[in-house]
Amino acid sequence: MARGKAIGCGLAALTVVPLGAVLAMTMLVAGIAEDEEAQLEPASCVVSDDATAEPGAVQAVPNGWGPLVETAAKEAGLPASVVAAQLNQESGWNENATSPVGAQGVAQFMPATWAAYGQGGDPFSASDAIPAYGRYMAGLKQEVQSVAGDDANLLVQLTLAAYNAGPGAVQQYKGIPPYQETQKYVSSVLDSAQSGFSMDCKAPTGGKPWDGDLGDGEWTTPLPGGAFTSGYGGRNVPGLPAWAQNHVGVDIATPGTGPGRGRGGTVVAPTDLRITGFNDKDGCVIAKENGDDPNFGFAFCHLNAYAVKKGDELKRGDIIGTEGNKADLGNVITHLHFEIYAPDAPDVVYPYQGYNIDPEPILKEKGAWPE
Repeated sequence: MARGKAIGCGLAALTVVPLGAVLAMTMLVAGIAEDEEAQLEPASCVVSDDATAEPGAVQAVPNGWGPLVETAAKEAGLPASVVAAQLNQESGWNENATSPVGAQGVAQFMPATWAAYGQGGDPFSASDAIPAYGRYMAGLKQEVQSVAGDDANLLVQLTLAAYNAGPGAVQQYKGIPPYQETQKYVSSVLDSAQSGFSMDCKAPTGGKPWDGDLGDGEWTTPLPGGAFTSGYGGRNVPGLPAWAQNHVGVDIATPGTGPGRGRGGTVVAPTDLRITGFNDKDGCVIAKENGDDPNFGFAFCHLNAYAVKKGDELKRGDIIGTEGNKADLGNVITHLHFEIYAPDAPDVVYPYQGYNIDPEPILKEKGAWPE
């Protein structure tokens, strides 16, 4: 089916020391080449200032189609932000969109499916296609309900998976099928639902908390399923300035993401923390450990998308965003650059201000070191 370009809203970037240069340079030190082609902006979340908005309303829906989306969401029993994100991903809100396999219109209906759900309307008319989409998704949701049981988050995820891979595949595998395309489709829709279409920046049903293995340690690894790729400390790479020869964090990457791939795995809170700021140029979420002992600071960088806003308080395992390749000096291989700051660091702090400490022994002590 046709794939649209996600709409995102950016948080104001903070003016700081050249963090992007630090991170991009140190990734090169690790032997990872920059991708100069794709310039992917993080889809950061911004709270709407529309105090009159009804519960369940969405923002950023073009052409006055917001009410159509909200009505379709009620019909489907899905969050309105998820409906908006899926329609955006399918067609980019283009009523005349077509695909090489014959999908049509803003909701990308195949002719046979349209015959079943279109009620004699025009698939190239949003006023017909969006309500038909609601009916179709309601049917898919009903078909996977038995697999999801009473797990509301899983039901949304499985409904999206059924749209992409078919309800039979969901039933066969008793969950999201092990197809990379389907898994990324579900993740992508949920990510953009929160970052691009939610009125209050909250994750939609299905979006969080992290439902994977958090491990047995006191903390969990910040990139579940990721592998350690680069350590903390000095490097010796010809051509780099002296200040760039010092790697001030550790790098963790989802295996198989590769150069130029903007979206990777799910980045989660390793422990309870609060979000204190952002550096959008490098896709960084800045945080502080909740509590007084020891009150470490954190930076989660190169994220493709954020799932949080300033002031959020997260529990261990809550989703922070999506592993990505955003860096100020150009995109790098998809990975998470993770920093820890000393307990006496301010709420918002950056490298080379004297607060960086090596994350490796701390993560190992806490039982959260990636294998």
